[in-house]
Amino acid sequence: MKSSNLFVFSLLFSAQLFAQGQSSNNKAFKIPESNGYSFTTYDAGVNSELSEIGTAFFMNKYLILSNKKRGFSTVSVDPKTNTPNHNLFCVDFDKNGNLSRPVIFSKLLDSDSNEGGVTFSADQKTIYLTRAKESNSKQFSLYKATLDLQAKGFWKDIQELTINGNYSIETPFMSPNGQKIYFSSDKKGGFGGYDLYSADVLADGTLTNVTNLGPTVNSAKDEKYPYVSGDNRHIYFSSNGHETFGGYDVFRASNVNNGFINRSNLGETINTNNDEIAFTYSHQNQGYISSNRKTDKSDFDIYKFELVVLEQNFNALVEENKSKTALPNTEVVVKNEFGDVIKTLKTDNNGKFSLKMNPMVDYTIETKKEGYEPNIYRFKPNGNSLEYKGHIALNQLKAKVTNTAIEIENIYFAYNKVELQKESELSLNKILDVLHENPEMKISINAHSDSKGKAAYNMALSEKRAESTYNYLIQNGISKDRLTYKGYGKSQLKFKCNGNCPEALESQNRRVEFIIKK
Repeated sequence: MKSSNLFVFSLLFSAQLFAQGQSSNNKAFKIPESNGYSFTTYDAGVNSELSEIGTAFFMNKYLILSNKKRGFSTVSVDPKTNTPNHNLFCVDFDKNGNLSRPVIFSKLLDSDSNEGGVTFSADQKTIYLTRAKESNSKQFSLYKATLDLQAKGFWKDIQELTINGNYSIETPFMSPNGQKIYFSSDKKGGFGGYDLYSADVLADGTLTNVTNLGPTVNSAKDEKYPYVSGDNRHIYFSSNGHETFGGYDVFRASNVNNGFINRSNLGETINTNNDEIAFTYSHQNQGYISSNRKTDKSDFDIYKFELVVLEQNFNALVEENKSKTALPNTEVVVKNEFGDVIKTLKTDNNGKFSLKMNPMVDYTIETKKEGYEPNIYRFKPNGNSLEYKGHIALNQLKAKVTNTAIEIENIYFAYNKVELQKESELSLNKILDVLHENPEMKISINAHSDSKGKAAYNMALSEKRAESTYNYLIQNGISKDRLTYKGYGKSQLKFKCNGNCPEALESQNRRVEFIIKK
């Protein structure tokens, strides 16, 4: 068996980068029977008849806490509980995530009391460790030490941190960028029991600005074992005070604008009616969790897990709110809860669009169409189905009346057709409203084409389209003597591009104008 000094030295020359995992507010909710994703757990291969709990990665090793005597470790006993204290070990893991060969992590850092969780600075040169207090074995204090190859035992300057007090600080976790450390504490002023806190990490490794993570994360009972994803966007933690299957369950919340939202239970495929703690990713969709699901709740085992996410389909119809008429060519922007644009698209000729959705993401769907009020539609797949249907309703804006014209959105016709599309009838209803409100008003309907095609053909086409618009208004109660119409073809283009206009400009060339004559 290698000595702890040689072992730590060897770690420095075999460092491996560990990818952090990927990445409903406070209202109570019923835990869904299925979340649309599934965890599969396996024995990690290092468990004994006593307790093993995962804690942190250090270089190419996984660190665990165990109260079983292993190798040269010395297991002390808590005289108040008569149970063995935990020591800190590091273990190997293979490409399949199996753990093996526990070795005491550092004799220098090993104390006679119960060892707690540890975490490391981003450069892994500083360790933050917790130990049970001599005066109270159920309370832990937070220490830090510095890695130095020239120092005996490779760790030096072991010091208790100033944020300690007459309370416990447990299960620390350093954020991936090394700027914040998260921990659990029963200090006064929280929401009850143990709460999760963060503290800013200064350049010298000291901690300041201790902040409670708030009511989305914390409950009236206990929250422990924080883990932050590699992109700093999600926090995973264990709680026995939120909506659980029993004991501690693992939850996830999103960090948006320096606050936490969208707490969710990770579901019954990883949580049980016993305790699940120390959740951590080792690679994308793979990691470790500790649980006492097979015991009498006194001893924990470490499990490796694999996450399978079931992609789900969302099929939506965008329609006008009152008439329920489908709205083609509506702009759709899909964002996640962090405001990132995931996809942009337009509804088809039937006002429909489809999306592939991840059940672990909260979506915001923004819809926008000329002549309509924008709409924001929020949706989160609940995992009960692989197919979802949604209806998004848009409210029309009123026509704008100037001294010379009635202005509305563009009137659409099918390609090379003169029949009005359904959505254009909705637009023309705005013209009807203005004419009914102003019975003395007379207008001229002027239709224009795009720049493509022969002039004579476009002139005839625009004339017929003007006539179709004229007929619709007459059919809906407007007197003929108030209306005139004329087609201008491509004689009055808004944009001249020598026949090479992009579609965005051509769509504005194809227009119907309503000019006020009186």
